[in-house]
Amino acid sequence: MAASSSSSSPVVAPTTSTENQVFISFRGADIRDGFLDYLVHEMQDAGINVFIDDHEVRGIDLDNLFVRIEESEVAIVIFSEKYTTSKWCLNELVKIDECAAKNTLMAIPVFYKVEPSEVKDIEGNFGIHFRALKRNNPYDTVNVQKWEKAIASISVKTGMPLSEHGRITDRNFITSMIVEVKRSLEHIAKKANQRKLPGAIQVVQQPVSIQRQQPKANSQGCIFNVKDLKISGSHNPRYWTFESISESPNGGTIEVAKMKRCYYLEVSGKVDTKQLTSGSRYEVVFEVKVEDTMSRWDNPVTVQLMVPDKDLQEQELQFVDLIQNEWIYIQAGVFEAQPHKEKIAFYLYQHRSNVRMTGLLVKGAIVRLME
Repeated sequence: MAASSSSSSPVVAPTTSTENQVFISFRGADIRDGFLDYLVHEMQDAGINVFIDDHEVRGIDLDNLFVRIEESEVAIVIFSEKYTTSKWCLNELVKIDECAAKNTLMAIPVFYKVEPSEVKDIEGNFGIHFRALKRNNPYDTVNVQKWEKAIASISVKTGMPLSEHGRITDRNFITSMIVEVKRSLEHIAKKANQRKLPGAIQVVQQPVSIQRQQPKANSQGCIFNVKDLKISGSHNPRYWTFESISESPNGGTIEVAKMKRCYYLEVSGKVDTKQLTSGSRYEVVFEVKVEDTMSRWDNPVTVQLMVPDKDLQEQELQFVDLIQNEWIYIQAGVFEAQPHKEKIAFYLYQHRSNVRMTGLLVKGAIVRLME
């Protein structure tokens, strides 16, 4: 893992926006390849900040996911034939049901290749799998009752069925989902305004999610300010704060993100390669600072670079091994710019901490031409 001392760099002016989170609960093995990726991509393009429960891939702690559910305004529950084989999914469902009952979250059920009636009545293959789960957990009667209640409660809400033999395409169905989510967010925003201004004429502000403007790239690459990156939980000052720091003798300042107390870390960004020089090699680095007061992180941090049609570049590092109290570069990976336009994604994450983590500052990321 490449990590080196860095100097100050030109930055892009930060953007400001309000986040509205959408949490998606699903059983990954049941969902058609590409369906979820396309759903997330289209939601992000529509300005919707969506969180995917990818525990099957990265092992996120369930308590952390409960926090994400509590932070969300809308939860999409994708019921599928084998959804009830997963206690993880069912525990998520219970939490979603609890939040919906408190009116702190709106739940939208999606019936993916399963009949709504089978879910509501816990029948068919959906019911068979649930009864098998009950047989395998004969002494877990309390949780079984919670699961049954949550299934019954969420499945009767206004939902969206995607039939196994229906004529609607995934693309059209996802378009309809986004319309429904936007309508739900608008309804939530309207209710929030009514609570703030009792008895007054209401002016409803449309919900606006983070729609980050991508930094402009040129043949040399591009620079991501901290506000150009997506930092999970950064909208909540309990987890992250933004501070201005001096970077030059003339008094110039930039904004950085400082982790306060988090159980998880995820920083990510995307770069459009259109303006890069075809055939040239570029590296992507995160610019961070590890403070000497940093809490002990139990598990390594993972950095990734995802290039279309290429193998995933992934490495791990321990923050305790890095230089402290200095800005350093952490390399996510290297890629060769192609003649056609494509998007490169890069990540810095740690999802499996047993203690709250502190002591990390994030300045941004850089895509730069390699010599």
